[in-house]
Amino acid sequence: MTRLPDEVVSAVGRITIAAGDLELILSWIGADQAGGNAFEVLARPGEPVRAARGSVEFAASEYRQAYLPVVEIAAKLLAKRHAVVSAMWVSEAPDGLAQRWELLDDKTHVRQLVDPRALDELARQLLEARNRLVEIVTAQLNNEPVPTS
Repeated sequence: MTRLPDEVVSAVGRITIAAGDLELILSWIGADQAGGNAFEVLARPGEPVRAARGSVEFAASEYRQAYLPVVEIAAKLLAKRHAVVSAMWVSEAPDGLAQRWELLDDKTHVRQLVDPRALDELARQLLEARNRLVEIVTAQLNNEPVPTS
């Protein structure tokens, strides 16, 4: 049996943690959609993005304009995360040559070569979106202007 290279396993772990952080802040933003309970939002697959979209519609104009593009970026990044995490991992290399792994998309059946650097880039983008949302939330809570990034 061939094993995934350690750098791939580590990169998928970083994606999973970064996505969890992003979904947590989205859930906090969208908590009013669940009676103020962010964990109720977080517990339902896909709900953090939907709830955040609903909540930011009611934010003051300055904050709404800052939130909306970041929430949409977050939705796209989380879809990429889902594609990576839920894909079938395939290697047709003989045992001992486990350097060529591919992701097999369960819907399209398209294979994509696994690149740890690309996986790390996705993790970085997930964290960047989370950090931007935290900046906007902090500004809103403190009734300050949205910082530009």
